[in-house]
Amino acid sequence: MSPHWYPFLQDISKRSKEPVKNLAAQILRKEVQPFLIWDEQAERAVALLGIRYLRCNDDLIAEWIWMTGKGMKQWTHLLADLETYLTEHIGCAEIRPVCRPGWSRLLKQRGYRITHYTMEKRLKEPDHGQ
Repeated sequence: MSPHWYPFLQDISKRSKEPVKNLAAQILRKEVQPFLIWDEQAERAVALLGIRYLRCNDDLIAEWIWMTGKGMKQWTHLLADLETYLTEHIGCAEIRPVCRPGWSRLLKQRGYRITHYTMEKRLKEPDHGQ
């Protein structure tokens, strides 16, 4: 496991309710491409983004499924570089963030629009091995 991206999986797991081992397996099986935001001064990763790729007819879609990190205001300007990379180097025709409401405010400022809502209702409390 990477000491750089693995620590972020705990936060993703809490929000997604998916076990950390499953999230790590998605990266190892290359189902999700991790993107680290690196703080050169601190010499450590400060954020992790995860992209899953889908085909829609001839278009390649980047489904942006993970976004977590610290000091967001210091690195969100790098999202333009991510868009350029996905467009010019991967060949994506569209980026679809799957995000919490707080992220949607930031992404709307960057030209993203809401096309769907995902809602959930908890029907049963999780069994934490008790």
